[in-house]
Amino acid sequence: MARRSPLPAHPPDARFPTLPDLPEGPGAPRAVGVELEFGALAPDAAAELCQNVAGGRVRQVSASEWRVEDSRLGTLKVYLDTALRPEGTDRAAEVGVAVARQVVPIEIVTEPLAQDRLEAADALAAALAEAGAEGSRAHLVHSFGLHLNVTLADPETGRDLPRVARAFALLEDWLRARDPMDMSRRVLPFTAPFPPGFRDALAALAPDAPPAALFDLIDAHLASRNHGLDLMPAYAHLAPERFARHPAAAGAVAARPAYHFRQPESRLGEAGWSLSYDWRRWWLVERVAADDALAARLAAAADGAAVTAALGPLAALAPAGGPAAEEA
Repeated sequence: MARRSPLPAHPPDARFPTLPDLPEGPGAPRAVGVELEFGALAPDAAAELCQNVAGGRVRQVSASEWRVEDSRLGTLKVYLDTALRPEGTDRAAEVGVAVARQVVPIEIVTEPLAQDRLEAADALAAALAEAGAEGSRAHLVHSFGLHLNVTLADPETGRDLPRVARAFALLEDWLRARDPMDMSRRVLPFTAPFPPGFRDALAALAPDAPPAALFDLIDAHLASRNHGLDLMPAYAHLAPERFARHPAAAGAVAARPAYHFRQPESRLGEAGWSLSYDWRRWWLVERVAADDALAARLAAAADGAAVTAALGPLAALAPAGGPAAEEA
C-alpha cells in the first residue's frame, strides 16, 4: 500500500492545492473538469477569446455551439446552456440563438484537466470577466453556476464515494450559511440541499461503507440529480444496471467516475472571486473525508458554530462572507 501524505491541519497556501490523499486513493493525479456559465458575451466572441487565451483553433459546430480544439486546455466546448438550444447553421437557427441568449447562459466546458492546469482555467475565467462576461449576481434573472467534475479517487469501484458524500453532507449547511447563494440560484431547483433524511443517514454511515450502502440511501431519499453535490453520474458509472431503475435515469445523466459539485456560483466580475475560491471549498470537503476523527466531530456538532470550532483553522477555506472576505 502506498504511503499516505500527512493531513494538513491548516489551509494550504496554494491557490489550487492538490487534493488530499483519501484512504481509497491518492489526491493526484486525479483530474477535474470545469463548467462555467455566464452572460453578456456572445458565444462566438467567447470562443474567439478562448482561442486568444489558450490557443488552438475555433470550429463552429452549429448555430449555438463552438469548439476550440487543440488548446492548452484541451478541447473547449462553448454553447448555449439549454436542451432547447437551436441546432443547425441556417438563418433560422441564428435568429433562435439571438433570442435564446437573452434568457439562457453561455457555458464553457473543459475536458478533465490535471489539477495543475486549474491556474490556466482560472486565467481564462479572468479574461472572460475582463471582456465583459457577467456572473450570477450581475442581474436578478441570472442563475449561473460553476460546476467542478472531480474524478473519483477510486474510479473503478468508487470506494471513496460514501466517505466524500458523507463529508459533503456534514459540511453542506455550514457552507451555505458561510456564503449564502444568490437568490436566483436558491429559488430554482438545480442546486437544492440534500433532504434532511438523506443528510442524517449519511452522517450515520460508516466512512468505509461500500458504495452499495450509499446507493441504498440515494434510492430511498433522492429523486433527482438537482443537488449541490450531484452523485448521479458516479452512480450511473459504477452501477449502471441498478441506476437504470432510478427515477433520475430518465433525465440527462452522463455516466462518469466523478463528483459533480454544482453548488458554486459563477461570479465573474465579482471582487475577490476566482475558480480557486470554490476549488478550495471542495478541497475542504475532501480534507474532511480523509480524516475520520474530524468527520466524527462534525457529525456530533450541534450547530454552525460547533462546526466552525471543530474545523479550527481549516474553516478559513470557506470564509464567512464569501470571496471578498477571503481577499480582505
